[in-house]
Amino acid sequence: MIDNIEIKKINKDLIFKLLFYNSILVIIGYATARGVGMGIFQAIKIFKTIFLFASLFYVIRINGFSIVNIYNRSVILFLVAVIFVFSFLGNDPFASLYKGLTFILPFLYVLLTMNHLLRYGAFNLLIAFSRIVLLTYSIVPIYYFLFATGTGNANIYGYQEGEFFVSNHYGWASTIFILCALTILRFYPLKKSMKLLIYTAIPFVFYLLIISANRSGILSIAIAMFFFITRDKFAHISLKIIVIVGAFLILSLIAVQENSAIDFLQEKNEMQLESGEEGRLIITQAMLRSFNVNPTFWFTGVGMFDYTQLFIYSGMKSAYHNSYWEVLFGTGVLVFSFFLYFMVIYPIKIFWRITTSYSLLVIPLMIIPLFEGNLTAGQFLFFPWFAYMILLNSKEFNYYSKVKINH
Repeated sequence: MIDNIEIKKINKDLIFKLLFYNSILVIIGYATARGVGMGIFQAIKIFKTIFLFASLFYVIRINGFSIVNIYNRSVILFLVAVIFVFSFLGNDPFASLYKGLTFILPFLYVLLTMNHLLRYGAFNLLIAFSRIVLLTYSIVPIYYFLFATGTGNANIYGYQEGEFFVSNHYGWASTIFILCALTILRFYPLKKSMKLLIYTAIPFVFYLLIISANRSGILSIAIAMFFFITRDKFAHISLKIIVIVGAFLILSLIAVQENSAIDFLQEKNEMQLESGEEGRLIITQAMLRSFNVNPTFWFTGVGMFDYTQLFIYSGMKSAYHNSYWEVLFGTGVLVFSFFLYFMVIYPIKIFWRITTSYSLLVIPLMIIPLFEGNLTAGQFLFFPWFAYMILLNSKEFNYYSKVKINH
């Protein structure tokens, strides 16, 4: 099913390269937002937007508006249309519409791009895509090890290490790097020197993940390793043992240090469980109160990207910090159920039946959005999140899923 010749064709395809460049520009945008003056940041933001539109126009010229290689295309188009309409329902429809467009147009770009690239085969695209995601997010841990400076080696949570990134960025990027590495080390045609480099990097990146104290990243790795050990049919038992022992040794090394991330997480979790004072829980409870006071919200939502009700019931007015809640509270239960089917339920089915042994990237791409907004194109995981889920919604994976059931 995996053809190295087709993977090389994908790598040479300009549309694939443009997806890679757009992803890298997001990471650069995050870095400049924190590490340089607003003038440079705004200039890069404008460049990102122009580059994205140019990429969209190019893929339309090559691919047209065809999405024939996508299985659940009717559900996807319905969601795009509804989110656009619901962007008008907020108290400030112009601000909500602007944010709506920063989702719809980039999403359309990703949808058309993945449809075009699926001509090379879904499995081949899965492997090639894992490579560019690894390259994109490797920027963050590489920066840490080269330039970040002293806030302690056992816990960096809450620190802006080296000006450009914060601990959450290190945690998310490290998770993505490790799981993409597991894919390309086994299925991508790499030179021996590159394989050795990646193998050498993995323990250091895992160390960075733990000291970042990023709970969504650590949870994602824990779940992914469970699937790797119990369901991966390609990995030899010796490799699985090495992974378990290596992870245990690194965790032990961190745990024995004073004020480690492990101690910090234990204390933080206990405190939040006892007090109930966790930001996302407070936000969820506030919006549920709003929906219970205004029952029509369960069907209509409060409007996409509108946080008026959140401010009224919680005093917070920034965001939900949860990509799924953006859709649930923005559009209501019915539309959210379609979104959940496209982004979670159907991809889990394909992952369980088809791709478990090939890629574990689906796990962080489902879990991390629970803790961060990723619905607009400038967000940290926008491109890999939607591109990967669209890939799992491909006709080819649906075909192999049906064949497996019949046998």
